[in-house]
Amino acid sequence: MRLRHLLVLVAALPIAGCFGTSPPARFYVLSPSQTSNAAVPSTGPEGTLGVFPTRMAEYLDQPQIVTFLNDNTVNVDEFSRWAEPLGSGVTRVLSQELSALLPGWRVLPQPWDPTVPLRARVVVNVTALGWNDKGEARLDANWAVLDAKGEQALARGRSVLRREIGAKGAGASVAVTSALVTDMAHEIAAAVLALPPRK
Repeated sequence: MRLRHLLVLVAALPIAGCFGTSPPARFYVLSPSQTSNAAVPSTGPEGTLGVFPTRMAEYLDQPQIVTFLNDNTVNVDEFSRWAEPLGSGVTRVLSQELSALLPGWRVLPQPWDPTVPLRARVVVNVTALGWNDKGEARLDANWAVLDAKGEQALARGRSVLRREIGAKGAGASVAVTSALVTDMAHEIAAAVLALPPRK
């Protein structure tokens, strides 16, 4: 009986070796610019700007990082993941960048205090965000600056942004992708600054 158990154990060893162990997943977050990190929040003499949660295309709304193989094909990486919902990361970075770019405004991501009167609201819909194996990061998004009640568009825009990554690895790719969100923040900030003066 003892010999029989030993033979079963020896036979099982090659099978266990075939399966092995999966590499651990790595987790990443989008990051704001250094200028944004050093900015002091404004009290908002020009008014308060509310930033709605970013809407992400459904295929991007998952923990796994999506990379682009071509215009119609993507890869979902099981071992490279976002540490927070990607839409939340975009909203966080966008809000910090807008706060730095609009020192006369008080920028508040939702949820905000309902008693705080808003002068305008920002909505963003991201249709593509990530990078491909050729070393190019991309961001495609539609956005609008709405009035205080969110009923009328004061400005609309479409951001179609590309940047070369220049280094290998997911960490470098995430850093460049973060910079694309910063680039979009500059476009939105320009639209906010072009609004009519506060009455």
